Amino acid sequence: MSPTLCRVLSLGGLCLGLAAFAAAPAGAQNFYAGKTITVYAGYASGSTYDAHARWLARHMKRLVPGEPNMIVQNMPGAGTMTAANHVYNIAPKDGTVIAQVARGMAIEPLIGGQGVRYDPLKINWLGSMASEISVIAVRADTGIKTLDDVKKRETFMASSGIGTDGHTFPNVLNNLLGTKFKIVLGYNSGKEMALALERKEVEGRGSWSWTSFKREAMDKLKSGEYLLLIQMGVRKSPELPNVPLVMDMAQNAEQKQVLELLLAGQGMAWPYFVAPEVPADRVAMLRAAFIGVSKDKEALAEADKLQIDIDPVSGHEMTDIIKRLYATPKPVVDKVRELAGRS
Repeated sequence: MSPTLCRVLSLGGLCLGLAAFAAAPAGAQNFYAGKTITVYAGYASGSTYDAHARWLARHMKRLVPGEPNMIVQNMPGAGTMTAANHVYNIAPKDGTVIAQVARGMAIEPLIGGQGVRYDPLKINWLGSMASEISVIAVRADTGIKTLDDVKKRETFMASSGIGTDGHTFPNVLNNLLGTKFKIVLGYNSGKEMALALERKEVEGRGSWSWTSFKREAMDKLKSGEYLLLIQMGVRKSPELPNVPLVMDMAQNAEQKQVLELLLAGQGMAWPYFVAPEVPADRVAMLRAAFIGVSKDKEALAEADKLQIDIDPVSGHEMTDIIKRLYATPKPVVDKVRELAGRS
């Protein structure tokens, strides 16, 4: 591979993936011919995660050597932990099964671990198509306008499960700032949570990916039906200049370090992985195809129509991020667990 091509295509390890693919024997390159790759999406049909997985499957299959069929199977449960555990432990380990999980699953064993049956440090991460920020939103008819209002009374927030941002973020704000968020668990998708909010079963959502919010609820923000209380990210989104950033609420260096760990998942917002046992040459092929989607004109055109943001994080980059997170000093991890209500 020429240095020029490598410079053009290099994106957090893409050249490594392509080089490994080029060096793979012909039998490995032909493995996927006639096969079907199943993507287990951790949220229910109709969710933004589901739409993302189906978009990826439509385009990634053209870029995998052998052009296999690629399908999406929804496996909601436990905030996507059901899908993560299934792909890690039960599903075939030959590279024909991919997991799509919530961003919090990468650090769940570090800060909680209940029900976890996977090791993020052993997983073969394929990457994420973008980084992300999340917002905490409420209905305007609740009378809640700021986080200070949430300190005065209980506010019921929808969440899919323990280990997801929708559970972790409100708990952190309760313990860090004294808010009184009450978390309602058990929703299988963002769509279910959005409907619960519309039906007034809950008063808000404990976390709402900004990408998803723009697809699902931007009209209600513009009409004044919904309000954004805070954005959960390390850096403020230029699209939300007037929404407070949680990092600005850190009162000391320790709190800042704690928040940085909690928010690390935002940098790998739409994670995909295959099991540790998948042969290295197939992992390289899948990683190269995954990143290739982010450069594919047809895929990008559809992503624009679906309002899917593209700012890819490679599998190699994700692996490095996760290694750094798991090297976090124990006192910081303990403080994160305390603030997240997981100690």
